[in-house]
Parts: sequence; structure tokens; C-alpha cells
Amino acid sequence: MESDEPSQAAMEAATADLLHLGFLEIRFLTKPLLEAHPADALARRRERANMIADICHQLPGLLAPQRRHQLADGLRYQWRTASATKRQWLRSRWDHLNYDHRWLTEAATTERPTTGQEQPQRPTAGPTG
Repeated sequence: MESDEPSQAAMEAATADLLHLGFLEIRFLTKPLLEAHPADALARRRERANMIADICHQLPGLLAPQRRHQLADGLRYQWRTASATKRQWLRSRWDHLNYDHRWLTEAATTERPTTGQEQPQRPTAGPTG
């Protein structure tokens, strides 16, 4: 754990809560539309639900007992590779949860951004234990 990282327990709780918020928002976005909604509302809602699902789909794996020690690296990878829209969603949900994400969001601003030529390294599964 780096000195500016929150405790492992705080990261795990924030990640689980982030998943919870994501599931709730996806549920809301996929409920039937009212007739009063504009015709393109369904497409916009589906696009947003897909974006949230894309953010959340790797999080349960990071909470698996054999991978929890890689949670911080997994969150860093997710933040580095996220689009501006995904970063805004993550920031807003962490703010809603009162989770101090500066260890991740501010540190990333000093990192060299990846270009289309480079492939960021994903955290690998380490030995269990």
C-alpha cells in the first residue's frame, strides 16, 4: 500500500458501494419509458447503462478473495483507461459515497497519459495467499 492510499477495508467498501450504485442506476435506466419521453431517450439511456456496466464489470473480480491485494492497482488501471465520461461518473459516485478518491484521481493527473500506440499493463493475478 502506498502512503497516500486509503486502507484496504476502505477501498473494498467503496468498491462494493460503487457496484451497488451502478446496479441501482442500471435498473433505473432500463425500466420502461413513459410515453412522454422523447423518442431518442431509450437510446441515450441504453448507452448510459452500457457505460456503467462497462465500468462495473471488472469490479467484482477485484473484490475476489484471491485478488483483493490487487484492488488498488486494478482501480488505478481502470482510472487510467477510463474515458472522461466514465471518470466523471466514478468521481460523482465516490463523492456521493464520501469516499476520498484523491489518491487515485489526483495522482493520475501527474502520470503520463497513454496514447493509442501504447497498451497499459493490466494487473495480473498474483499468487494466492
